[in-house]
Amino acid sequence: MDYKWLWGSVFIVMGCFLAFFGRKLFTAALFIVAAVVFSGLILIIFYSTFLSDASNWVGWLTISITIILSIGVGFLATKLERLGACLLAGWGGFCAGVLLNETVLYYAGSVALLWIVNCSCAFVAAVLAWFFFNQAIMVATAFVGSYFTMRGLGLYFGGFPNEYVLMEMISTG
Repeated sequence: MDYKWLWGSVFIVMGCFLAFFGRKLFTAALFIVAAVVFSGLILIIFYSTFLSDASNWVGWLTISITIILSIGVGFLATKLERLGACLLAGWGGFCAGVLLNETVLYYAGSVALLWIVNCSCAFVAAVLAWFFFNQAIMVATAFVGSYFTMRGLGLYFGGFPNEYVLMEMISTG
């Protein structure tokens, strides 16, 4: 079954929320982003390593525990706002690196360059967010929100490969 329309809708709604209300509702935005990023990373790691052949109940148990832990991580991020802002800005920097790679640097054909640029942009944005807190919140939420909105529209209209498909295309030539 194809769930592109569902994920596209989720990305568009989340992207518009972050882009337009990210600074005004920073605590809610920080909670949502921290919970979604944590759950996404855990589920990607678990399902790509040892849950690919697991039975149905193990998958549901993993998802349930991940959701509970994600709520805790989101709550913790709201209590440590400056650190959460650095993480959010780091994610915005990573999205900027992805945008840079998809527009210009993919001509180099190097997966290593893709990861170096993305991680460098994330690190620089996170460090700058520590010193320029309010400006970093505004820029990061607007940038991440616009990225999510365009990623959701790309799922609806098709023809726009995501970062991982692009990395696979680069590595295969």
